[in-house]
Amino acid sequence: MGASLALGLKKRGFAGKILGYARRAETRDQALAAGVVDAVFADPADAARDADVVVICVPIWSIAQLAEEIIPALKPGAVVTDVGSTKSELLKTLAPLFAASEACFVGSHPIAGSEKTGIEAGDPDLYEGRLTVVCPSADTPAAAEALARDLWESAGSEVIELSPEEHDSTLASTSHLPHMIAAALARSVADGDPSKRADFCGTGFKDTTRVASGSADMWVDIIDTNRAALEAELDRFHDELRGLIDILRKGDGDDIRAWLEDARADRDQILNLNRFLKR
Repeated sequence: MGASLALGLKKRGFAGKILGYARRAETRDQALAAGVVDAVFADPADAARDADVVVICVPIWSIAQLAEEIIPALKPGAVVTDVGSTKSELLKTLAPLFAASEACFVGSHPIAGSEKTGIEAGDPDLYEGRLTVVCPSADTPAAAEALARDLWESAGSEVIELSPEEHDSTLASTSHLPHMIAAALARSVADGDPSKRADFCGTGFKDTTRVASGSADMWVDIIDTNRAALEAELDRFHDELRGLIDILRKGDGDDIRAWLEDARADRDQILNLNRFLKR
């Protein structure tokens, strides 16, 4: 996510300097060699010290840890944002950390990405024509929110504003639930021994389980910070499965056909209405 943002800004004419932080020397060398950053540091405070905008691209609970490390180094008026998939719990953690700072945190969530990770997965067009949600709190200065919005628009994204609570509830349905279903499907098909059925899995299995290959480190934080909303969505999905089981037990072919046609119509309508999945 971070490499893609840096590459996207550079491609679109960003005139400022892009500074990076990475724990591993190998990653720092790779970032410089690939032209992702203009300079890279082993200490996050050094990377953030002169920045107008800081984007933290790590799993959610690690965002709070990095923020705590860089806050003393931030200059007045600096804006810190992120790419995390949940916001409410993170903001509760960060609010007291920023309370005594002249810098400001504005939560962001670009709805883009893939199951791939690392600098080599950087894509300068990742955010082009995609949606980014900015989640200011009640105390967020208008100038800070505008700076966060400008950042993502400069990378090619369309930006909307949601409250942290509305964001988490919505994404529990549209993002977190599909990931859990994909993971559950992969586990169910493998049934403890992936070798038994591997050669019998076609593109249907591959397509529907793609996101299950995502980073467990990232997803455990997402689940941990959005438990209630995700539980509600899983309960609703469980009801849908129970309804399907009832049709299989009691219904005939016409009932099954109607269920499948409804599902196809729902999917087609969602994709036709979605403005960000056209490419």
